[in-house]
Amino acid sequence: MKVILSILTTLILSSTQAQAQNRFIDVEGRKVWINTIGLEKRKQDQPVIIFESGHGTPMDNWDKVLAGASSLAPVITYDRPGIGESDSFDKMPTIQNISDNLLQILKELDVNPPYLLVGHSLGGVYVRGFAVYHPEMLAGLIIIDPADFTENYQNINDYYNVLNWEKVKVDSLIQSFIDIRNKRNAESPLAIQREGQVLEAMRESDFAEITQNPLIPNIPVHMITGGRFDAPPEAFRSKEYNEETLFRSKTKHRIARWTDVVQSVDKGMFFYSGDAGHFVQWDDPELIVSSIRLVLKDYDEIRKK
Repeated sequence: MKVILSILTTLILSSTQAQAQNRFIDVEGRKVWINTIGLEKRKQDQPVIIFESGHGTPMDNWDKVLAGASSLAPVITYDRPGIGESDSFDKMPTIQNISDNLLQILKELDVNPPYLLVGHSLGGVYVRGFAVYHPEMLAGLIIIDPADFTENYQNINDYYNVLNWEKVKVDSLIQSFIDIRNKRNAESPLAIQREGQVLEAMRESDFAEITQNPLIPNIPVHMITGGRFDAPPEAFRSKEYNEETLFRSKTKHRIARWTDVVQSVDKGMFFYSGDAGHFVQWDDPELIVSSIRLVLKDYDEIRKK
């Protein structure tokens, strides 16, 4: 049975890839690598699904959801500046600059709103930030295991209560994680470095660009997270604390805050997949497609009222 399912999945992906239009487009003298499916068949006022990848991640991380998503509405994936095949640009990849870049791409493609934005990890921050600057353009938001734009310094400390450590020891551990991220980031290509620098700056400000503009338009908003703990290799595991215990604590606190996000709109939903790790779209693509289907259905109901 697994062999048959694997063959069917391969056939569906191959069919979708045959219809896809992977190509470069020119945006202000820069080459941008994009993939579009179904734009030529778009119906009037039909939302276009736009996927925003995580930190330093090329657009092919969405490949497993494209067949299902493109059966529901036209689809666009793309590589951000300096990521994957796209040329870099001189601007820092802030929320506003990435939003402006996306609008330039859509203008070049002659694709008007409404847009259903689907963002993963850092891409989740970018699509939530797009709603700060261009709420009127949106049909919905699907935010997958994001860099946590609801998080502040106190939240971070709350995660570590399960360890029963003194504050100075917790602070030292938190700083060690920041140091590791910064070191890893400094060893990355420039475009990925810049995305990492922007993300760290947002964390230091408690995501002020979003939290100072907390209102989300009353559109369907879904939050999705994976609950699978993927243990690091033995050599990298901590000898001071149980990493899965800390992971579960972080997940518990984040789910509580992310539930608040979806409860801020009439058509909000939260999804948890115990089968998925951080890349929910790869581990549980059917869940992402189901979320897209529900957002499109609810948006259509809202539009008809």
